[in-house]
Amino acid sequence: MHRPASRPRLLTALPAVAVLMLLAAPAGAQANWLSKITGAAEHAASRTTRLGAGAVDHAASYVRSLPTKADSVALAAQATQEGHWRFVNRAGETFTAGTPEEMKRAAGVLAPDAEAGARLALYLTEDTVFLYRRALADLPRGTEIHLVYGGRSYRIVRSGEGAAERLFAEVRPSLLVELAEPARFREALWQLSRPINKASVRVLALEPGGPPRLASSPGIDPATRRPLVDAIDPASLPAALGTVRGQTVLVTGRVDGRLLYVQPTRGPERSILLPDLFKAAEDADVNLIVLRAATTPRQPGGRNWLWQKVQVKGLEQAMGHARFADFLDALAAPGSRMLVSAAPSGRRTSLEIRSVADLGAAPAQRPVGDLFSGVVAELTGRVITVGLDGSLRSAERQQELDWRLVPGIPSDLQAGYLVLLLLGLVGVPASRAWWQRLWPPEAADDYEGRTGYWAARVVRGAAFLILFLPLTAPAAVPLSLWRQVRDAVTAPLRWWRWRRSRPGESPRPVAQE
Repeated sequence: MHRPASRPRLLTALPAVAVLMLLAAPAGAQANWLSKITGAAEHAASRTTRLGAGAVDHAASYVRSLPTKADSVALAAQATQEGHWRFVNRAGETFTAGTPEEMKRAAGVLAPDAEAGARLALYLTEDTVFLYRRALADLPRGTEIHLVYGGRSYRIVRSGEGAAERLFAEVRPSLLVELAEPARFREALWQLSRPINKASVRVLALEPGGPPRLASSPGIDPATRRPLVDAIDPASLPAALGTVRGQTVLVTGRVDGRLLYVQPTRGPERSILLPDLFKAAEDADVNLIVLRAATTPRQPGGRNWLWQKVQVKGLEQAMGHARFADFLDALAAPGSRMLVSAAPSGRRTSLEIRSVADLGAAPAQRPVGDLFSGVVAELTGRVITVGLDGSLRSAERQQELDWRLVPGIPSDLQAGYLVLLLLGLVGVPASRAWWQRLWPPEAADDYEGRTGYWAARVVRGAAFLILFLPLTAPAAVPLSLWRQVRDAVTAPLRWWRWRRSRPGESPRPVAQE
């Protein structure tokens, strides 16, 4: 007895349906799913490139993209575990140095046409900086060094000498990231490269007696078309963060230990526990940024004693930038340098930004310059920031959100469902038989019209494809594969038995679809 031709066609159509489902997804979501599926392999490959033999080739590729300068020699460089240095020029030529004398000859050998006294600029691999940093002491004095990471280079700033030497990557002229732990360095760079969605940035003014809740979106100034400052009662802020889930919230105040002090328009200073505020931001999945005020922590949008509008210095210019690094660079005082530290922990990252001058012990008394800054701030109505504390979504958390096709469902569950759905197509012969017992096919005679009959068939087919097929895939796929293997192995025996039972007959031709 031959199987109907419609069943093989159904088996052919189901994979096509799955492909159409994938094609129907947004282009960005498709790319994220491809990243999700191949993420582990790509991560392993990229780590091998950063820390393996291919790292110097990656640095050399970056050097080739740089413009040629007559007064400098740019070389890719990598320190090895044996204590040697490997240098590569633009042409891909390699020179290995094992002694200080050989290192001095590297530039002359790899760049013989360079001018006399040309400055040497080395573009280092990531493993050189994090694993073999002691080898940096062997470089010739005056060598300019850069770190190549993620297709970009960062000038390395050195501080101290010997075992106390510290290395910093210059992300912006005013922003430095310490090269101490690879995980923290990568997280800091990811946070600094985070795009700023102006529509989701909320600047708050903590005013006692203000509204107890925040609107889901900021108000817009009809004249300037810019978001307005949202006023809120300080005691209500932790509970109010739940209404701005996924947004970025900026508050200003003076930080003293675990307390955040704010100066309202009227009355004395008020304080808020910072740990409670950061915990509320984590529960609400909010990016909370606390701008540290240098002097009186007046709130933006209010008025000072000269009836001037209070503004955070540089905040308006900072909001015009597309990246978080440029945002912070605009807030920094001219000529100052800020140290960016990031500590990722699962779904959240603690971000801290301090002045490089504040790395040591704090002075016992306030400098005269700070007092003068306070007077200027009072007169001009500007709040001067000297640092930042933040509780933000980590790179791991943000990437997990980006991988989601359906909001609210973890990407791992969605990826598992998609894998089970695709595997379930292999087990259709078994799962379809089970499904027919659970939900028998519709009969046209049970419905008054064709519309109801076909609507019932569509509902039954959708339930099978979307629910039953992935749920039964773990059992149906092995069973279907076992049946196919069994049929393939026993096919010669069955054919031989058929020949013996019908001597002289030719096998019937298989109908072609």
